[in-house]
Amino acid sequence: MNQKKVMVLLWIAIFFGLCGCQMETEEGQVNKRYLEIDEIEFVEPTIEYQEDSDFAIYKTKIKNNSSYIIKGVTIEVQLENGQHTTIVTEDTLKPNDISSWIKCVGPSSLEIDDLELTRFMIKTLDENLQEMIITYDVGRDFYTYKEQEVIGEQTPLIKVEDIEFIDPNLVKQEESVVFQTYLKNNSTYDLKSISYEFEDKDKETFTLFHPLEIKSESESSLLTVYSLKYSEWKDYEFKRISYTYQQKNELVRVIYDVRLKKYFINKE
Repeated sequence: MNQKKVMVLLWIAIFFGLCGCQMETEEGQVNKRYLEIDEIEFVEPTIEYQEDSDFAIYKTKIKNNSSYIIKGVTIEVQLENGQHTTIVTEDTLKPNDISSWIKCVGPSSLEIDDLELTRFMIKTLDENLQEMIITYDVGRDFYTYKEQEVIGEQTPLIKVEDIEFIDPNLVKQEESVVFQTYLKNNSTYDLKSISYEFEDKDKETFTLFHPLEIKSESESSLLTVYSLKYSEWKDYEFKRISYTYQQKNELVRVIYDVRLKKYFINKE
């Protein structure tokens, strides 16, 4: 090889090195431009039998150690005797965020090592709101990447600020706290159903759910959530608001992600 060709190849190598360019990975191999499985951390995992139950319960939280927003994690698990369970969180996790507590059936041995993780499915968002579904087959050490459509700005006919809490209260009882409220629909459209998902400072999740219609400019019946721990609003954080309404012949399902301050809309 003559000296001129050597210099050209050398300059190409320097250029790609400085620009941080990366070749496309082979099928099944990890692509370091995206989240990697070892950036998913299990926080405070435990396995124990609960009172009045014959099943061992695995309990953990998940931490996002990547630079991406995680929109959900599903992990398939094999237990002893060929039994299977699933570790699932639908929490939105920004970098360094920790999920609420996750619970599922665990091994009767109560040994963490007897949980065999077989398959991960992780939904992520980048800074441009490009959604990516990453699947990792543990046994084959095989990654699959599937890009979804970029999520554009969406505005529903009923916004979260159109739904008002009327007389909300945290009521102390003997051994717990009860959350009670009415909801008022201040929009010009009928609300078919609505739920609020929230967590307390201990990362326990609760849901306020109203499955019945609330007509325009009307109030719901009294809604109640039992078995809370804390009696101050500062000890709670809303995560997700889900509701439905009718638009002509379509049923519109809306999810408002409180952490992203963004609507996700699906029409049926």
